[in-house]
Amino acid sequence: MPGEDPPLFAVEGVSVRFGGVRALEDVSLEVAPHEVLGVIGPNGAGKTTLFNVVCGFVSPAEGELRLRGETIHDLRPHQLAGHGIARTLQGLGLFERMTVLDNVMVGADRLARAGFVRGLLGLGHRDDARLAAKAR
Repeated sequence: MPGEDPPLFAVEGVSVRFGGVRALEDVSLEVAPHEVLGVIGPNGAGKTTLFNVVCGFVSPAEGELRLRGETIHDLRPHQLAGHGIARTLQGLGLFERMTVLDNVMVGADRLARAGFVRGLLGLGHRDDARLAAKAR
């Protein structure tokens, strides 16, 4: 409708082919702010391929991705992560001798701030308290 805000994220008409195999055909979805969306289906339905497209690991043959109404083209996974778009792999790969909180904080490491000089000199003292609060 006119005047409505665009969805936070949208996949529009995305198709992916691997040789002669159609992994995705004309897939569309929208995610509103504060919405949680699940993708379910049997093995081979294209769920992983869809997530790989969304996260920049696979380029679609057709279709567009939109973030806050703006088409996003050719962004690499690390650039998409800066916009909050990232994925985890299916393996659990937890660090056995670490707490649950520490395992979650490992995933938040890219958000850590040590300061340029302290980081360069390896003096540590990152903002672990802030990261722990975010992880909780």
